[in-house]
Amino acid sequence: MAASPLANLIPAIENLALAKIARYRLPGLALGLVHNQELVYAGGFGCAELGTERRPNQHTIARVASVTKTFTTTAIMQLRDEGHLQLDDPLVEHIPEFAQVDAQQGSMEAVTIRRLLTHRSGLITESPLKGWGALEFPTMEEILQHLPQTEIVIPQDAAWKYSNLGFALLGEAVHRLSDMPYVDYIRTHITAPLGLESTVFALTETLQPHFFTGYNPPLFQDYPQVAPNAPLRGLDAAGQLHSTIGDLAKWVAFQFCADGGNRHGAQILNGRSLAQMHQPQYMEDDWSAGQCLGWRATRIGNRVYHSHGGGIHGFGTRVSFNLPAKVGAIVLINMWPPPGGLELAEEVTELVLDQIDATAAPEPPQLTPTPAALQRFLGRYYAEPGIHANIEYRDGTLRFAVNPGHSYTLHAPAALEATDKEAEWRVRGGRGAGETAVFRFADDGRVLGYELGAFVFAKYTLAE
Repeated sequence: MAASPLANLIPAIENLALAKIARYRLPGLALGLVHNQELVYAGGFGCAELGTERRPNQHTIARVASVTKTFTTTAIMQLRDEGHLQLDDPLVEHIPEFAQVDAQQGSMEAVTIRRLLTHRSGLITESPLKGWGALEFPTMEEILQHLPQTEIVIPQDAAWKYSNLGFALLGEAVHRLSDMPYVDYIRTHITAPLGLESTVFALTETLQPHFFTGYNPPLFQDYPQVAPNAPLRGLDAAGQLHSTIGDLAKWVAFQFCADGGNRHGAQILNGRSLAQMHQPQYMEDDWSAGQCLGWRATRIGNRVYHSHGGGIHGFGTRVSFNLPAKVGAIVLINMWPPPGGLELAEEVTELVLDQIDATAAPEPPQLTPTPAALQRFLGRYYAEPGIHANIEYRDGTLRFAVNPGHSYTLHAPAALEATDKEAEWRVRGGRGAGETAVFRFADDGRVLGYELGAFVFAKYTLAE
């Protein structure tokens, strides 16, 4: 981070991290900060393993639990783009055994891919089998065998209801639709193209020495016990991944690639599909948060953060980012559930964004001359029963603009894009997005007005 304009924030960032360690008595904490496409800061605090001098760093490997769900969602979106599924497909179309589920509320047919991705399916949280308490998780075969005992317990869309089981079944859909085991699919189509060499479902001998030792929160004493490490087996798609600050920084950086175009190489998902993943599908009643595809969007003040947390025996994780500024943070804690500390991701990002806002120089205006052919479009327009709009040429673009003094704008602000017909201009943005504004001309070529969305606008002179 030394070359970054944010370098002066390092002391404040590290003081925040140290304060979390002290206040919540955490064994260790690893922190990463991403700006644009770079990991601009990585720090480790406390111990990677108690009783040793080993400190966590950007290469320390932790179980990241439910952050796995963002990878599973990306796989689903890849398969959607390839035509293997639609988001509103009922799950039963791809896993016929799901027809055996017991719908106490809602219906089995209404459990769609989209509702599973957004935790709105009404499905129970876990399979009705051994699991978290027994530290022995079911295989996918066992999960499928027990679908007759698996319930839908609230109506679809009635509420946000988290479901690890739902994501396990999405992993099975990935397997069936790709004709490739889920774990192999994620490695082949997501982690390998992105260069996430330490993001794995099971540790190898090479990676084992870098493992972050996880701990249970201590009861009645200071020193915690080492947490058990049980593989999730049939629930791999819900939370089995291991990763590092370095790899998760690349994962955050990829989230900033919605302008990357079609899928190719490290652009593992079409940019439009990536942007769709970030769009809220459901909003909370107070509009404080929304559920996106795989990610959660939360408002803090005037900023929105996309994030996903993870919690599994010994490990707490938080990945959080602000899309407009392309800034994000990753926190790994080797204790679960930690009494606090994961909120450091947003706190650090807020520090960075405040710094960016305070030091950002205003952009110089683009004083682009208006092409002669477009001069005739500029001016004020009016439509009954009292709608005013301007057409202006700003920053190199012909656009609808708000008419000063008239609050009702209808189609403004929006850009106008030329078509192969002189009179027809495609609207980009706003109420008329995707529609065509059709202009009328006088015999001498002057613009008389335009029609858009059944409203007829007449151009008038300043004298009028």
